[in-house]
Amino acid sequence: MRGDIYSILGDRIREERKLAGLTMEKLAELAGISTSFLAYIETKGRKASLETIQKLAEALRIPVARLFETAPGPGKDAVYKATRQFAQFIRDKNAAETAGILEVARSAAKHLRRK
Repeated sequence: MRGDIYSILGDRIREERKLAGLTMEKLAELAGISTSFLAYIETKGRKASLETIQKLAEALRIPVARLFETAPGPGKDAVYKATRQFAQFIRDKNAAETAGILEVARSAAKHLRRK
């Protein structure tokens, strides 16, 4: 991961975009910015205004703060990534679907512990 804040932000936006299953074109459209500007933000660490960052977070359907999070230390990456993917998976589900998915996950975890 690159070191300055804008590079880190670009990396996080790209990561969240991929987790959401969005292309650069689609995210740019949802956020109301050009694809080329999004590409510069993601790859070159181009400075984005707070307003643009908010638009991107809204388009990704995540809190702005998540774009400034960094992954946990060594050994935690797999859990961190799985947690994020699970959250992304259930984000559009209603309460009953979310409860059902969680129950299936709990049941699967119990089954795996028995092995």
